[in-house]
Amino acid sequence: MSTRVGFSALAGGVATLVLVGAAAGAGPWPGLAQSLRAENGVIYAAAQQAGATTVTATRGAQVVATKQLKGRFGIPAVTLNGSAGGLSADGKLLVLAEPPNYSSLKKLSRFLVLRAPSLRLVRTVTLRGDFGYDALSPDGRTLYLLQHRSVRSPDYAVRAYNLATGRLYKQVIVDKRTPDEKMNGYPVARTTTATGDWVYTLYSKASGEPFVHALNAKGRYAMCVDFAWTGTQDDIWLLRLSLNESDQTLTVLMPSGATAAKIDTRTLNVLS
Repeated sequence: MSTRVGFSALAGGVATLVLVGAAAGAGPWPGLAQSLRAENGVIYAAAQQAGATTVTATRGAQVVATKQLKGRFGIPAVTLNGSAGGLSADGKLLVLAEPPNYSSLKKLSRFLVLRAPSLRLVRTVTLRGDFGYDALSPDGRTLYLLQHRSVRSPDYAVRAYNLATGRLYKQVIVDKRTPDEKMNGYPVARTTTATGDWVYTLYSKASGEPFVHALNAKGRYAMCVDFAWTGTQDDIWLLRLSLNESDQTLTVLMPSGATAAKIDTRTLNVLS
């Protein structure tokens, strides 16, 4: 994956739960991150002021590019624990999102797609409804979004938007094994394959149990993986994901380093 965390992780379970409470109003989208570091060392940041946004790309002390944009946009966060997103796996596209509105569902959602690292604007995406950023396909042609459906619970639908044609796919992306089960939860941790084909996100359900949402960003489908959980609610917010691509395993790790669950990435079956 070409991104690294650029948003300061919250320290301690209490601080994390405070953030969760703030985000609980409008579903799982955690809002904006402060910055995002790419594998090539470029750091992207966005600052909003007086109805405008200044985006910068820097490498060390060097300013690679800067861009002034109308409206308030920022680097999208993808977990409540601080992971930043928005950059394609090849590092060539950067997606900016509007700040969330936790008091009510937005009537319109806008996203800006920029070339990276030049920051040239290539597309403005405008959608009816309340949408948050989720992921990008490896080829940069598909933008994955979370469509918020409630302000009272973390209820959302995973949608896909074709950046080449400018159209939102009609089909909601669901686990075909349980197509009637609604997606809900708060994103805790995320990891992706090096190519960006798979995006794994650890969620905490509103009822308190964790699960892994496995999105095939290349093939436009997803599966949910439940696993046995005996820890506390606070422990969930300290879990992290470790991906071993050569071993084809995804491990859910406790704060102590102990394994909470191990998943075979070929079958998405729980191994332990």
